[in-house]
Amino acid sequence: MKKLLSIVLVLSMTMGLVSCTPGLKDRIKVEDQLNKLTNVEGNTWINEDEEYEAMVNSLLYMTRDTGLQGGWIVATDDDVIFATGNVLLDNDGNVVDPYTTFEIGSMSKSFVSVCIFKLVEEGKISLDDTLGDYFPEYASCSNYEAVSKVTISLMLHMRSGIPDYLNEPDKFWKDAEITGDEYSGFDVLESMSPLSEDVFFENLFTSELSFEPGADFSYSNTNYYVLSIIIEHLTGKAYQDYVKEVIFDPCNMTSTSSMTSGDVQAALPEGVDYIRPEFARGAGDIHSNLVDILKYDRALFGGYLLKDESLETLLTPDGFYACGFEVREDMVRHGGDTPGFTCGHYILERNGQRLYVIGWSHQGDRGSILNLIEHQFHPEPKSNKNIYIIIGSSVAVIGVAACVIVCAKKKKSKTSEA
Repeated sequence: MKKLLSIVLVLSMTMGLVSCTPGLKDRIKVEDQLNKLTNVEGNTWINEDEEYEAMVNSLLYMTRDTGLQGGWIVATDDDVIFATGNVLLDNDGNVVDPYTTFEIGSMSKSFVSVCIFKLVEEGKISLDDTLGDYFPEYASCSNYEAVSKVTISLMLHMRSGIPDYLNEPDKFWKDAEITGDEYSGFDVLESMSPLSEDVFFENLFTSELSFEPGADFSYSNTNYYVLSIIIEHLTGKAYQDYVKEVIFDPCNMTSTSSMTSGDVQAALPEGVDYIRPEFARGAGDIHSNLVDILKYDRALFGGYLLKDESLETLLTPDGFYACGFEVREDMVRHGGDTPGFTCGHYILERNGQRLYVIGWSHQGDRGSILNLIEHQFHPEPKSNKNIYIIIGSSVAVIGVAACVIVCAKKKKSKTSEA
C-alpha cells in the first residue's frame, strides 16, 4: 500500500517539475480523446494503438461475453483506451454512453475532502479543529461533551464514532418513529422535510457515539454531511456553489452537478426512485458522467487541484480509509451506491503510469460478487482471453480493473523479455 501511494504521489509531484508536462486544460480534453477512438460496435469505442491491444481485446471480451452492463471507461493520463455503454437505457430509451449522467453516490465524498483541503491551504480550517469549535451553540444538548471532541480529521477518515443518519436512523434520529426493518434514514428525512440545520445538529449532539473518537473505524455518511455544512459556514457560500467553483469549473465538468434534481439521464430500474440530493449533501449528492469523473480523477491525482503536501495528506489512510478514498494494496478507489445505481472509480499504478477505471451500472448484489472477484481472481491469465471471472452488472467495474491489472502485467512481462 505504501509503495502504491508513494508512486502515485511521485507521479503527481513530478508534474510541477517538468516544463513540458501538459497543463490541466490538456489533461481534461477527454472529449477530444474520445472523438479519436474507433467505434467498433454499438456504444463501444477503442484505442487502436498497438500499445493497448492486449488490454482492449480483454475489455472487448468482457463487453461481448460476460454480460457487462452500464457505462465504463478506461484511461491513462494521456489517452482514453476504452469506453462503452451497454444494455442499460437512458430516460429517452437510448443505450447509455460515456456522456450519460448518473447518481455517483458516495463517490461524492472525495469532492468534500478536496474542498476541505482547499480551505486548509487558505488557513481557514485545521484538520485538528473540533465540532465544538464550530457549533458551540448546541452545548446544551445531552451528548455535546463527547461529540464536540470529534475532529475534522476523524470525520474525513470515518473514525468519529458518529452514527450514520441514513443507515442507522434508530441511533441518530432521537424522535423519529422507526418502524420495520426496511425503514431508512431517507424515510425519516421525508417525514421531516424540509429538514432544518438546527434539527439535524440537535440530533447529532444528542446521539450516542459508537466508540470513543479515533478508537475505531465506522463508515458513516453523517461525517461528510457535517463537513459540507462546515464548508458553507467557512465560505459563506452554498456547498454546491463552492464545489463548482473549486472543482467543477476548473476541470470543465460541464455535466456535473451538486444538490440538483432532474438532471440524471440514466433510467432507473423498476421500483426505485432517484434520491433527493438535499438528503445526501456531501455524502452522495453529486450527479456526473464518465467523461467528467475522468477529468476530475486526472486533475486530482495529477496534482492540479491541491498542493503536493495536501494531496499526500488526503491520500494517507488511517487503516485503509483516507479522505474519501480507500487505499488498498494495488489501487486507490471508492464506490458509490444509491437505490438505483452502483458505481466506482479505481486508480491503479502500472508500468510507471496511472490507469483510471470508472464505471456504473444498476444497483445489484455488490458485496458477494465483489468478494468473489477479489478473493478468487487469479493474478495471471489462464488463456489468450486474459481473464475468466463471473461478473455481476453491479460490480463489473472491479472486473474491468482486474482486467487492466492483468493486461498491464502481461505487457510489462513482454517488455522485460525483449
